[in-house]
Amino acid sequence: MGKKTKKSKKAKATNSVLLWHQTFIKRIRQRFGLSKYQMLWLTFGKGLVIGYVLAFLAHR
Repeated sequence: MGKKTKKSKKAKATNSVLLWHQTFIKRIRQRFGLSKYQMLWLTFGKGLVIGYVLAFLAHR
């Protein structure tokens, strides 16, 4: 028989943050009527813009 492990406080906090983020993103998608595919493209574009700005600032 194996020992039962209890979830640590850190694991519970991580799960609650993950759950909050998932529900937040779902609400945003529903509010703007976006599909998951459209959200992926938006986040990809956002990453490109942020990466460009950071590279621009770093090489100034």
